[in-house]
Amino acid sequence: MKIRVPLIAIGAGLMTATVANADFTGDVYMDIQSVSAVDGFGAPDFNGTVVDLWAESDDDADILLNAYNFNDVNLGTTYYQSFTGGTWLPNNLGVPFETDALRMADSYVTIGGYNGGDQTGANGTGLDPNFGGTGAAGPGTNGGWYNSDPGNPIGAVQNTDLTGTGLGVFIGRFSINGGDLSMEGSTGEFTWNQGLGTDGVQGDFVVVPAPGVLALLGLAGLAGRRRR
Repeated sequence: MKIRVPLIAIGAGLMTATVANADFTGDVYMDIQSVSAVDGFGAPDFNGTVVDLWAESDDDADILLNAYNFNDVNLGTTYYQSFTGGTWLPNNLGVPFETDALRMADSYVTIGGYNGGDQTGANGTGLDPNFGGTGAAGPGTNGGWYNSDPGNPIGAVQNTDLTGTGLGVFIGRFSINGGDLSMEGSTGEFTWNQGLGTDGVQGDFVVVPAPGVLALLGLAGLAGRRRR
């Protein structure tokens, strides 16, 4: 069972001067869900918070290549790994290992490859050394992940209702069993291009409230001033 929470957030900050005309907007949105899911094989069930991260683009020709220098505001947190997942790389091996907790709550990072919320095994994502390894509690300082086979465009932009432009790339899921979770304030950088033979472009991102949340906060502020 999933319950979406309306306070949704992650975004990005200023792009560097060298990427003024870049097509990734610098916003990464965070879809927050309250999830209850059975893990199976005698493992404890999951009842907690799941955060899905989507990098926003305004060009459907964009292809994300990596996320790097990622610094999580929750550094040191042990994120949830399902019993049959157990790795930060996509690792859904299918029946009989595919539990509800694996599909809906297992923490992992990826360059694209989103399929209705289900991680797909062996999609080509790799971890850089700063991440800390596939069994790490969470991303290390300046951690990163990447498409290990640039000839396979797993980071191609797709349609999604979870970004402001309606275009984006899924880059990871972070989950806490039995608690709340926010990633606001986390920072990182991206590299992307538009296919083999095209130049790579880089840009920064930082966690900020989603545009819809900012609009609601603005309306609340106006209402407060009127009451005065």
